[in-house]
Amino acid sequence: MKKLTLLLLVPILSFGQKIEIDYVRNNDNSVNFNYKKNIAGSYLVILEFSNLSNTRAQRKVSKILKNNSGSFLKLKPINEENRIGFQYQTMYFKGNVNSKVNEDYPYILPFNKGDKIIPRENYSLENRYLNEEIPKGWKSYSFTFNEPKEVKAIRKGIIIEIKDIYTPDFSTEVSYYSEQNSISIEHIDGTVATYKGFDKNTIQLKEGEVVYPQTTLGQLVKYDNRDIHRLYLTLYSYTTKDNISLFRLNSSDDYEITYLTPKFYVRNSLEILKDNNEYLVDFDEKTQFKEMKKREIKKFKINK
Repeated sequence: MKKLTLLLLVPILSFGQKIEIDYVRNNDNSVNFNYKKNIAGSYLVILEFSNLSNTRAQRKVSKILKNNSGSFLKLKPINEENRIGFQYQTMYFKGNVNSKVNEDYPYILPFNKGDKIIPRENYSLENRYLNEEIPKGWKSYSFTFNEPKEVKAIRKGIIIEIKDIYTPDFSTEVSYYSEQNSISIEHIDGTVATYKGFDKNTIQLKEGEVVYPQTTLGQLVKYDNRDIHRLYLTLYSYTTKDNISLFRLNSSDDYEITYLTPKFYVRNSLEILKDNNEYLVDFDEKTQFKEMKKREIKKFKINK
């Protein structure tokens, strides 16, 4: 009997314990709000004031936090002889929400140069088995092999999540595993690539680490009782629903994951992968080093 387990991607809201907002009152009665972020990746923080007095500041402020710490906001008093009065609350949303996505970025196929691959387009589990609507912009690929394969990064980015705790069930044939070892990488334009299917303990990277195109992420594990190894690859971003502005976000129900269709470097051009077509992994240095600084390129070549 085939076993099917569903994978559901859910926006995350509660990160207050890993993102701290505090404030300092200055001698001139101004107030500095600062943040500390103890988690990798971008987060949208919305700070909303109540009972705000002696300042012309807006009652609601939103900011995308990318660094580990920094300044969030400064309040200036109308009357410098008096203190500013306020109360506030904060909301946290995962991702660089409503970022400007580069839809024509030249991604590199996620395997070694010269490898022959055949991508398959995956259906949406939510749509097929739960009768839900197809997720916005739905696109997901799988790549299947008869032998272990090294998986490479498709673009420069920062690792925001690693799951490396699962071992497949080799006693049965499986349609889909939700519990797969995976790496999620955030790119500079706010897009996120998630790679699933790694062999346990082959991921030699850490959350918060920067990777480059063709950085080795790990090795694919045997999928089930068949001699196949499979990578699942999805690319997505975080967006508000119905063009809601960041200021109007009130809960995780107001934003969603939007899936993206990447364009890959194929035969000296950019192409959208076609289902069940064969491709040869290839790239040039211009594409590979597109987002890398000179010192990063030098270090990458030395460590290659």
